[in-house]
Amino acid sequence: MKIAVFVCLALVASAAPAVALEQELDRGSQSQQRFDELAQWLREYQAWEKWFEQWGNRVARNFNDQLIWERKARPEPPVWLEAECQGYLGADEPLATACYIVRHWEEQPLLILQRRRALVATSGGKVDDKVVKSSFFQRVHLTGSWVHARYPAAPLYGIVGMQVGVFETGRFTLPAIGVMLMMIPDGEGGHDWKPATTVGFGFRICDFVAPFIKRQASLHFNIARTSIHGVQDERILPGMLNVNLLGLSVSAKRHR
Repeated sequence: MKIAVFVCLALVASAAPAVALEQELDRGSQSQQRFDELAQWLREYQAWEKWFEQWGNRVARNFNDQLIWERKARPEPPVWLEAECQGYLGADEPLATACYIVRHWEEQPLLILQRRRALVATSGGKVDDKVVKSSFFQRVHLTGSWVHARYPAAPLYGIVGMQVGVFETGRFTLPAIGVMLMMIPDGEGGHDWKPATTVGFGFRICDFVAPFIKRQASLHFNIARTSIHGVQDERILPGMLNVNLLGLSVSAKRHR
């Protein structure tokens, strides 16, 4: 009888370390799974944050509440993270970073935008060593819908063109130098196409999201002194080869 009891005790004693080891392995596997899940979420969140810094305050819907472009959704944290962060005061990365995000979840979008504005203000217009300013292409305007600045007048129309803003101050572009394709009377009841050059100034009316390219753009109103070229017979447009035109133009939105 004593031998049987001794054998049972020996078996229980030998099984206890095995059970503890199995539990420890389970905890280790769960910890590794959570670490991988946390690392994946942080990568997705940082990608969203980078997107939000640039596009977070852009208009997503037009005046009719129609969706202009799809906003990138903020990735939700792992379901276990909030409980894990309760009372956590450590500095172990990446958990400390994740817990900070969770604790400031509601105000995170505003904090991101405020942080970007602060970086621009304190770095002389630089963020991450990149100068926040317009490139040459942001000074290029596509123009169209040009009409005569006085009425009545000869039927002159600027159909399409391009101009470059030399200098911008506030809403004004001074000067704006460009070229365009003009439609003018041919003297026989029809019309002819002629090139023209322009020198004038523009006024930025508003910013908007271009519907097809889904990028921020600016709409400008322009007044330009226009010189029409290639007219062989000046009697077609007597005294009208240099005229003032009104027109619209679109440019990429500049960082302001």
